[in-house]
Amino acid sequence: MIEFPQGITDRPALLLVKVGNAIVTQSEDPLVAMGLSGRQYMVLAVLSSDAPPSQLELAGLCGLLPAQIVPVIDEMERRGFVTRQRSETDRRRSMVNLTDQGREILARADALGQSLVEQLDPELRETVVSALSRSYNTWP
Repeated sequence: MIEFPQGITDRPALLLVKVGNAIVTQSEDPLVAMGLSGRQYMVLAVLSSDAPPSQLELAGLCGLLPAQIVPVIDEMERRGFVTRQRSETDRRRSMVNLTDQGREILARADALGQSLVEQLDPELRETVVSALSRSYNTWP
């Protein structure tokens, strides 16, 4: 169990940052062992649920700049996790699609993520996830 200093627990913004960093720390090595980075996991997750119509929209949904997402997609395409193709209606737009191999690695990463949040008390987990989901979707 991780204990944070009171100076952090008394400040919700700092507490959220520390909790997020703790999750990243706990998941980083297992993700690397799977052959994924945190950014790649995020891109796979967004592709699987949101089906953005272009690489540009995918970058926006992931909170990344277009220049940041290009090398992530390049590597995932090289490894067979995604395919990229030009839009038939607008040749300037690239569409990124999840492959079966991408779905398989995403399922493994999701299992890891689930194992991390299952360490929380079930009632607390439900409350936190629900509250964060509502808050994030209404964030300015």
